[in-house]
Amino acid sequence: MSNSDTVIVWAGLRVKDGLADDFIKASQSVINSTRSESGCLKYDLVRDSSDPCVFYFFEEYIDDSAFQKHRSMPYMDEFRKVRAGFLDKFLGVRIMKEVSRR
Repeated sequence: MSNSDTVIVWAGLRVKDGLADDFIKASQSVINSTRSESGCLKYDLVRDSSDPCVFYFFEEYIDDSAFQKHRSMPYMDEFRKVRAGFLDKFLGVRIMKEVSRR
């Protein structure tokens, strides 16, 4: 595998006011499950420092096949349903390919 095979995903969303802490708790299961996937290099949930209701998932997979496998996992379907109850605004997804690494 070369670095150019690595898939990096940025996915953002804003949760409804007052639900941020509950969203963090509800996300723990999918975070733990995803981190145990063989093709997952990184799966982090981060919070925007200027808006506590804005979150980003930063994900890194060894290749596109690992990313597609992640998307089809049964716990992702469940998480999408759970996430819908928290969602105020979807901020989009960016899929990137790595070009260099230190």
